[in-house]
Amino acid sequence: MSGPNDDFWTYDFDNAYFSNDYEMQCGDNDFDDDYYHPDEEMFNGSYDFDDPFFNQDVDMHGCCNDTGHGSLNPDHDILHNNGYDTDYDWSDSDTDSDYDWSDYDSEEDFNYINGLVGEMSSYVQHYYNKHPMRTSILTGSGYMEEVRDGNLKQCFEMFRMSLRLFYHFVDELKRHGYLKEGKGRVDVQESVAMFLYIIGHNTRMRCVADRFQHSTETVAHKFRRVLRAVHSYGQHLIKPDPNVTGLPRHLQVNKYHPWFERYIGVIDGTHVSAWPPTGKTQQYRSRKNTVTTNVMCACDHDMRFTYVHSGWESSANDSRELEKAIKDPKHGFSWPPEGSYYLVDLGYPIGTSFLPPHKSTRYHAQEFRLSNRQPTTKKELYNYRHSSLHMVIERCFGVLKARFPILNSMPNFKPLRQRWENADVSGGAARNSGNGSAGASASTTT
Repeated sequence: MSGPNDDFWTYDFDNAYFSNDYEMQCGDNDFDDDYYHPDEEMFNGSYDFDDPFFNQDVDMHGCCNDTGHGSLNPDHDILHNNGYDTDYDWSDSDTDSDYDWSDYDSEEDFNYINGLVGEMSSYVQHYYNKHPMRTSILTGSGYMEEVRDGNLKQCFEMFRMSLRLFYHFVDELKRHGYLKEGKGRVDVQESVAMFLYIIGHNTRMRCVADRFQHSTETVAHKFRRVLRAVHSYGQHLIKPDPNVTGLPRHLQVNKYHPWFERYIGVIDGTHVSAWPPTGKTQQYRSRKNTVTTNVMCACDHDMRFTYVHSGWESSANDSRELEKAIKDPKHGFSWPPEGSYYLVDLGYPIGTSFLPPHKSTRYHAQEFRLSNRQPTTKKELYNYRHSSLHMVIERCFGVLKARFPILNSMPNFKPLRQRWENADVSGGAARNSGNGSAGASASTTT
């Protein structure tokens, strides 16, 4: 093999073929000028191809083939003069004509290329050849105007609250700074309306997107914003009234007074549909074979929630849930004033602040009605009136789940969005977080 200083590597190919006197400058070679005359063409039909020059045993694939001149005398072969083997068999080389392209004609390669072309076409159609999707004449703002100017019942049926309460709810969220008007096309009223539409009918966001003529991304974004705002507002709203220390005036009758004169509310639990992580599904399965979470709530005699503690699996014991709520300060349990108490059922422990019914004694009012008899003992009379006051929280749960059916059939939201982990909403939790007081009251629907 020649080295880098060999004549071949230092040869000046720029001026090798055509000099001023048409002399080939490859060593001492001297070709006939007729073949390299600039005014002539070698293969224009004026040359005699029977000339012995074209019939010699010449290696047409040598140096001259690379430089574009196929006619080269072997005695003057540049590669031969430089020590290279000019007898190389080029028939073994891979050329386009000799390559077997049948390997690329298989069905697998065709399916791969066909799928790739299909994906590229779908990408172009989706991101470049876009067509309007929300083309209804009735836009979201137009729909809100119809609800505002139409029948008063329409707002209650669509958003599950009256028009006056809807405006009050929106104003409270804005006044406390939980929601602010943005620069986009969706204002706060429309955002709250979409949120209430979803939880009030347990409908999917695609249906809401079509109703309000917005993209699903916009609906999901507004839903998350309002959900966070409502949760924060709940820490202001859901709290006990410090002025309530006993029975209200309209309940101070012989039926309840003086036996329950220091009663301020009821504590009980309810099951709310949930989608926990896959590994924890079994412990959230209730006795009805539904996946739920156990939520402990407290309410007063006016059906207003005063405390909410959620996140427990449905198989959790009520007494265990209450014990965790009152022992851990971070849960912000609202203790009753001194001398007052909550009414609880038999699943909770007895104490100075918790008053359960008698055990092994007829309790529920339905049991007395079905047997068609009145209480006959002191314990039965006590349990009967205890049950009558305790049913206020059952009515709260019934109204809440009937008005917002999403609580009975939770969509597959993220666990963080469902707040399935231990979350508390109470006045104590609000004070611990420094949110202060809202000074507003509302029914369970808000």
